[in-house]
Amino acid sequence: MQRIIGVLVCAVALVLVTPASALASNDPFFAQQWGLEIIGAETAWTQGRGAGTVIAVVDTGVDLDHEDLAGKVLTGASFPSGSPQDDNGHGTHVAGIAAANTDNGIGIAGVAPDARILPVKVLNSSGSGNVTQVAQGIRFAADNGADVINLSFGEVSTDVDLSPVFTDAIRYAWDKGAIPVVAAGNDFVRSSSFTDEPVIVVTSIASDGTRPSYASGVGNARWGLAAPGGDGDPGSRDNACDPDTAIVSTYTDPTYVCLVGTSMAVPHVAGAAAVLRSIGLTPEQVVAQLLATADDIGAAGIDATFGAGRLNLARAAQAGAPPITAPPTTTAPTTTTTEAPTTIAAAPTTVPPITTEVPTTTEAPAPTTTVPSPIVSLPPTVAEPIEPPEGRAIALLPEDDNDTTRYILAVPAALLAAGVGLTGLRMRRQLP
Repeated sequence: MQRIIGVLVCAVALVLVTPASALASNDPFFAQQWGLEIIGAETAWTQGRGAGTVIAVVDTGVDLDHEDLAGKVLTGASFPSGSPQDDNGHGTHVAGIAAANTDNGIGIAGVAPDARILPVKVLNSSGSGNVTQVAQGIRFAADNGADVINLSFGEVSTDVDLSPVFTDAIRYAWDKGAIPVVAAGNDFVRSSSFTDEPVIVVTSIASDGTRPSYASGVGNARWGLAAPGGDGDPGSRDNACDPDTAIVSTYTDPTYVCLVGTSMAVPHVAGAAAVLRSIGLTPEQVVAQLLATADDIGAAGIDATFGAGRLNLARAAQAGAPPITAPPTTTAPTTTTTEAPTTIAAAPTTVPPITTEVPTTTEAPAPTTTVPSPIVSLPPTVAEPIEPPEGRAIALLPEDDNDTTRYILAVPAALLAAGVGLTGLRMRRQLP
């Protein structure tokens, strides 16, 4: 009898000392989602999980039938036409990071597991589209209830302005009450060229908290943050797809893969914004809270690499609602870093006066030249098979014979260095 009692006491003791995080989710890949741990997602879930919010994924679409997104994908749209079904994989990966179902015994956990996803397809199966389509998608999302708009592509330029069509759409979304979140880019030697636009620009951190070799800095962005994006070379065929260093999430076919890039960092922030919106914060309060509670990394204070610092969702969710004021501007002085590009002036807002003077000549006006909308493209994803937990085999996309690197362009000659390339070796099998 004493032996039985002793066993029971030991069992109770084991339950009492078992970390709460071990019971937080039964999703097979959860233990490999180091990004959730870094931002404190589990702690934040005690305050809110994104219920009642909508995250628009403006990307290659979303897999409308994915097992880990079941019941949360809304009726979206595709530009210029068609279904928002993802036939690339990138948009589905982003959607899973932001809001995959959690504690459902399959796949992964999302940052905002109770948020819904609005799929907005602006890039085709090869990850190609144009800025006009992207702008249309942003405006559609803002007009159709999006609380947060995930834009897992950025824009890097050195001597040209950001596309007015793109930035006007971002301003429109903010004015409609949506929070745009965009990638800083995957070009280490350059920084994001965003300046005063009302958008959170996100760069990557690796699993060890450092800046990955590919990640662009946030530059002089009005609001800048860093979030988990993984370590490695997004475009290298020799890159090891290891969940200990990369970001595992949902995909089209196969069902789950791991990728690396600032594209993966953005949905961590988008999901965090949805969590804060779900606990009653306004868009202005959300931005202010995320910036104020970020962990200062890199140079002391606001800097052109990490902005306000590393996303700390746990602290943001538990800090209470900040005063209802405009979020601070986190623009870093260009003198503090050599990575920030020359400040780009915002497009003038002054409307030129209209004259009613009758022209004195009947000469026909000179023909106008129509400038085509810049092309937007994602790099191809190339990977080898990986093994998920529990030994259920899934394979990534087969080797692509086309070595052409595609780039995201937002203005002529301006690289939009985002999206994710991928080569995987093997994921380690999660211990049961």
